[in-house]
Amino acid sequence: MEMTSPPTYETHDAVAAVTERVRALGGLLPMDGRLSWIADGVTGYAPLHCYLIETDSGPMVLDSGAPIHEPLLLGQLDRYLPAGEDIVLVLSRIVEFDSFGNAGTIMERYPVSHVYSQFPVEEWVYYRHVHDENENTAEPRWTPLSGGLELVASGSNAVALEAIDAPVRLLATWWFYEPSSRVLFTSDSFGHAVQPRPDSPGCLTESDDDTTYEAVRDHLVAKFDWVAVADTAPLQDQLKQIFESRQIDAIAPSYGRPLVGATVVERHYEMMQHALAELGGTR
Repeated sequence: MEMTSPPTYETHDAVAAVTERVRALGGLLPMDGRLSWIADGVTGYAPLHCYLIETDSGPMVLDSGAPIHEPLLLGQLDRYLPAGEDIVLVLSRIVEFDSFGNAGTIMERYPVSHVYSQFPVEEWVYYRHVHDENENTAEPRWTPLSGGLELVASGSNAVALEAIDAPVRLLATWWFYEPSSRVLFTSDSFGHAVQPRPDSPGCLTESDDDTTYEAVRDHLVAKFDWVAVADTAPLQDQLKQIFESRQIDAIAPSYGRPLVGATVVERHYEMMQHALAELGGTR
C-alpha cells in the first residue's frame, strides 16, 4: 500500500508586544481552506497565540499553542522568559489542543510551579509519545478554574488575572482580565482579525483597522455556528457586563490579531454585539 505523507503547513513567527507587560507568542497558519474556524473566502494568515504576561512577582504563560508551533514557541520562551524564575501556566481550554498542545513540553523544560486549568493538568498534558509519564517529575500546584477566581503569580498574593466565564464558547472556556495593562484575554472569541501577510503588524491598531462588520459576523458563525439559532440575549447581557464594568485597552484572543487601543476595542465590541443580536434575532 502506498503511504501518503501528512499535510504540512508553512509556519511563521507570530510575536507581538500587546503592552509592555503582555507579549503574544506563537505562529501563523495560512488560510488555505484547512482551518475550520475561518469563514469561506478569507485569505491571509491566521495567528495562533499564547501569551507571556510579566507581573511584578514573576511570569505567567496563558495557553501553550498548537504542537505544530512547538519549535517556534520554545525558541520564543527561551528568548523572552526571565531566567530562573518560576512560571505560572494558565490553560483557558484544557480540552482543546491549541490551549494545552505544548503544555507538557513547557512543564518538562521550564520551572512551572503552578497551573490553573479546568482539570488536573497531569491527566491531560502528557499525551504524545515523547511525553513519558514515568520520567516526568514536574508536580506543580494545581488550581481549578472558575468564574471570578483571582489568579496570582508565583510566590505572590497580588491578583495578576481575573477569571471570567466566557459568554461565547463551544466547550468549557475562561476569559481573563489583566488589570495592570487592562487587557482582556478572550481565548477563542474575537479571533476575526487576520494577518494579510507574514510581515504585517502583529497587532491591529486604529491606524490599520479596516475590519468590516461582515467579517466579524461571518467569523462568529464559522467558529460558533450555534449562535445562528440560539437566544443570544443572555450572551449580549453577559458581554455587556464584562466590557462595561472594566476598562479594556486591548483584546487578546488565542486566534487572530490582538486588538489594541481603547477605540479599537470599543468598535469591535460593538460589532460583536451587533452580530449576536442579528444572528440570534433576539433584539
